[in-house]
Amino acid sequence: MPDAGRRDAACSITLTDGAATRTREAALVDLSPVQELHRRCSLGSRALRYNAGKSQLSPAEWHQLSNPERGTTLVTTPAERTDHIIAMTNVMRTDQQGVGELAILVEDAWQARGLGTALAEHAAAVARREGHHMLAATVAVTNKPMLHVLQKLDATAVDTTGPVLDLRIPL
Repeated sequence: MPDAGRRDAACSITLTDGAATRTREAALVDLSPVQELHRRCSLGSRALRYNAGKSQLSPAEWHQLSNPERGTTLVTTPAERTDHIIAMTNVMRTDQQGVGELAILVEDAWQARGLGTALAEHAAAVARREGHHMLAATVAVTNKPMLHVLQKLDATAVDTTGPVLDLRIPL
């Protein structure tokens, strides 16, 4: 997909408690603050995001996630601390034309404040802008907060067997 539709501007998100955040496209130089985000997240949060207790991303993994040819990775910071990443959202291309893959990691201290919902909604807008008509997400059945977020986006399960659900979100 060409980069013509990509935007460099940050998106401001105000949380349910009034906290202000900024979400922008990630860059290669964000690897260190993304690693710090992973260290601040609990093993449980990382396990729900990756279906494993992944403690950090390798430079090669970050290169893939931050490569615009592979999709869009967004990073979120508090509005007043733009060097402190508190969330990472991925809208990656898949081998299915028009279907993007959604994943979100929110630092524990920033959870249950409306950030995950706002990031999912923003990711849907990014996916539409990039020409996707559907988002896919693989979510553990125990990840009730993410399942709740995706229900708000009208997600439906296409595979309900086993410990993870394969969900589809129409755009």
